[in-house]
Amino acid sequence: MLVEKFDRNFGGLIMLVAFLVASVASQATAQDSDKNETAKTQRSETLFKHFDQTGKELTLQADSGEAYHWNPKPLFRFSTEGQFFGSVYVWTDKSDRLAVVGTIGSIPINGRDTEFVELHLLKPQPITPLRIGNPPNKTWRPEVDKLALKDIEKAPEVSTNDAVRLRQMRTLARRFSAEMIHDGQTNHLRLLPQPIFRYEKSTPDRDGALFAFVWDNGTDPEVLLRIEADSSGETTGWRYQPVRFTWRSVNLSLDDTQVWTMPEMLNRNLPMQTTPYLTGLTQAIP
Repeated sequence: MLVEKFDRNFGGLIMLVAFLVASVASQATAQDSDKNETAKTQRSETLFKHFDQTGKELTLQADSGEAYHWNPKPLFRFSTEGQFFGSVYVWTDKSDRLAVVGTIGSIPINGRDTEFVELHLLKPQPITPLRIGNPPNKTWRPEVDKLALKDIEKAPEVSTNDAVRLRQMRTLARRFSAEMIHDGQTNHLRLLPQPIFRYEKSTPDRDGALFAFVWDNGTDPEVLLRIEADSSGETTGWRYQPVRFTWRSVNLSLDDTQVWTMPEMLNRNLPMQTTPYLTGLTQAIP
């Protein structure tokens, strides 16, 4: 009986010790996880501040000398797989219309966060050549002959009501679909339901929005769709502009009919870039 009692007590003691060890290990794992999440949050905040500073320092202007205004408030920020970060910004002209849209972000290279800049000219007017990199390793002199807005067939008349115009733009955006070809596979991109940008103080003669098509593995836009109430013609009507936001091959369809396609940018690393879309690495981020 004494032996049995000892065995029971000893067995209980072992179970208690095992429980305590497991509890301590679990707490340590939770603490390590919390520390990692805190470190990631702090790092992302540092990166986003860095992107803001880069955006502030970029000088974008028309060749006429008109400086484009950088909006310091990002349209949105994204994080993909906890490693790829970015902020999307717009630059506007003196009429407060869209001139340039771009992402400033970072990707991990050899264990270091490395900044990249990607820009797309929207306004069909030549700009003063932009040099990026440290030292400057790319010069951007984009061609503008294919930047004109295009008519949207069967579009409704532009409403005089602000809320109705937003509904019109969202309905028009849903008529479009986008694809991206990566590693030989065609990826159907997902349209975000709300525009990432819309003109403030909009009117029937001055309204427009940017919609984003994103990959399933994040919210980093691959194709943007600009829809605008354009009054440059005889009448004001809804028009669109496809915007490439990746070096991969992409296409856009309207009512299931392909209306725009861009091949993979095989020459994206050449020192002179002449396409409306620019992408390039700039510097390692401390």
